[in-house]
Amino acid sequence: MAESMGMAGVAAVVLVFGGLILFHELGHFIAARALGIGVKTFSLGFGPVLFSFARGKTLWQLAALPLGGFVSLVGETDTAEIPEGFSEREHFALRPARERFLVIAAGPLFNLVLAWLICWGLLYVNGRNFIPPVVGGILDGGAAASSPLRVGDRILSLDGTAVHRWQDIAPLVRQAGGREIVVAAQRPDGGTVIFSLTPRPLPAADTGGKGARPLGLGISAAGQTEREELSFLQSLPGGLSEACNMAVYTWNALTDIASRRVSFDNVGGPILIAQAIYKQADRGVADVLMLAALISVNLGILNLLPIPVLDGGHLLFLTAEMATRRKLPEHVREKAVLAGLALLIALVGAATFNDLTR
Repeated sequence: MAESMGMAGVAAVVLVFGGLILFHELGHFIAARALGIGVKTFSLGFGPVLFSFARGKTLWQLAALPLGGFVSLVGETDTAEIPEGFSEREHFALRPARERFLVIAAGPLFNLVLAWLICWGLLYVNGRNFIPPVVGGILDGGAAASSPLRVGDRILSLDGTAVHRWQDIAPLVRQAGGREIVVAAQRPDGGTVIFSLTPRPLPAADTGGKGARPLGLGISAAGQTEREELSFLQSLPGGLSEACNMAVYTWNALTDIASRRVSFDNVGGPILIAQAIYKQADRGVADVLMLAALISVNLGILNLLPIPVLDGGHLLFLTAEMATRRKLPEHVREKAVLAGLALLIALVGAATFNDLTR
């Protein structure tokens, strides 16, 4: 049993790393081919080639080291290069800066899109937990204190507008603007009660004692949760919202590290990521996929950082080129890439050191 769980963990690590890299490079590939730019090689992994095949003009290969991958474009590294079978029209370096920008930006963008697709799929398959509008407590002096509402009642509607979740209540109360509203609630035994009440300002303790006191019914949630099934289309905005939350979380973490509000000792590298995936495999496919979505967001945002050698560094060069309408001198680009490579090696090395000493 332990051995099978261990194999599942290893498989999860390989599939997550491989899948995220594959999707990233697929973004570059699809954008390049959509613009008619030639692709010589699509490689998943680095080092010795384990398996390869040619399809069209592109050589597809699987390499031994699954810690990265690359798409080799015609004219990407050698501006004078036009390999046999390709034409000058397929030359990357000869394309306008805006087209090269799109090809490079497509990789990180695909990682962000992948996170959205994963969250979308998980919502569709597993549904979504929500807090039902069931009363768990009635505040002394609140609007509901002198009403027929009781603990355990489920609010069905406010002024004729159906209430499905606890978070539906506050917007409807604000919309009423302090006037009397009609409340329909269902008793635990199935009976229904309908009455009117006027929202009152919430106690100062509920607002932190600061600012204006918003109006409320003077009730608290029961704390229970329920699950609702979502259609394929209903899951779409929820998945997008979840992916956006991951992006905000990732960006806030990066800014906290950059501003030293969070110590760099807390930063992990590939080893910590692999350990997290390995552990999540014990909890099931859904947990592995949710972690994969978060890692994909991290990969997309990190690649957009303006560090030469990363996609974001190349996008910075192209932005300068489009603004000045001239390419940066080659010696400037080379020095910037070397500096970016040194910085990236130092960051990865420090993160790996944290992993080994943690």
